[in-house]
Amino acid sequence: MCKIKPTRYRYLAVLNDIILWCQYSRFRTTSVVQTFPSNSTKMTIYCVIMKLLKSTAKFSLTPLVCLYASFTYASEIVMVNAPLSQEDRRYDYPQKLLSEVLLATEKQYGSAIVRQADFPMKRNRALLELEKGQIIHVMAEAPKPGWEERLIPVRIPIRKGLQGYRTFLILKQNQQMLSKIKTLEEFKKLATGSGKQWSTTRVLKSNGFNLVLGRDYEGLFGMLVRGRFITFGRGINETAVEYNNHKEKFPELAIEKDLLLYIPLPTYFFVTPTKPKLAERIETGLKTMIADGSFEKIFEEHFGLLIKNSNLEHRRIFRINNPNLSPETPLDNLGYWYQP
Repeated sequence: MCKIKPTRYRYLAVLNDIILWCQYSRFRTTSVVQTFPSNSTKMTIYCVIMKLLKSTAKFSLTPLVCLYASFTYASEIVMVNAPLSQEDRRYDYPQKLLSEVLLATEKQYGSAIVRQADFPMKRNRALLELEKGQIIHVMAEAPKPGWEERLIPVRIPIRKGLQGYRTFLILKQNQQMLSKIKTLEEFKKLATGSGKQWSTTRVLKSNGFNLVLGRDYEGLFGMLVRGRFITFGRGINETAVEYNNHKEKFPELAIEKDLLLYIPLPTYFFVTPTKPKLAERIETGLKTMIADGSFEKIFEEHFGLLIKNSNLEHRRIFRINNPNLSPETPLDNLGYWYQP
């Protein structure tokens, strides 16, 4: 290990500032990916810079930037969508899973890392950007018209259809009324909230639900609290997380205790058509992880406790059809789907 003279510490501070800046503004990725140099790697860079400083009278950042770039640009960058708010945790699991898929296929396809887009976008805008393949390359979504035709869907349900088991955020004062609901027809009459661009909105509308639409994800929680609708359906992978994220701001919120709506609802990785090799890689990696058990391990780590706490076996279940599904949906592959 080289020794660093005190007079050189100001240059090390400059180096560290540059690394932090690069981490924040150019290579902001999900936390599960080791994108940046480790401490030992940083020290190696420091030592090289010390040699550069000894050999030149005038310090320049150019060699430093080149050195750092050699580390960061060695991997392919896979761009994914950014969350819509700080409380939006819906994409944590798929983006971690994608990172693991890229790692599982590294020997065959090379190094790759996941980076979030610099700004959030709603789904219609995301579809357009995925088609272009410049700002984002991959997004995890449920199928809706146009997505399977205009993008490359990897038809492996990454949440095992868990998002199709719908529980409901409500106001505490409405639980007694909801506990009296016995039939699907009674349930359909109640005003229920949904996002204007969500795939489940078309499903609920086609099945005759009384829909109240919102344009903004966070705004829907406020609409519920103001009494614009009675129920706000969420996948069981979302309900408890969103309740915990919003209960301090909206203490009137509660998780409904008795009802469950089931929709056949896969979540796929949708890939830009400009990167067919990436779609092939993701499918290969998912199948590899399913075969070796690592997919099930990640699924259980993220959703095991949520499933247990959702109390599915004691709820009245209503089942509806999903007109968004294409004939290619792998409904017959029971291993792809969660079975209560």
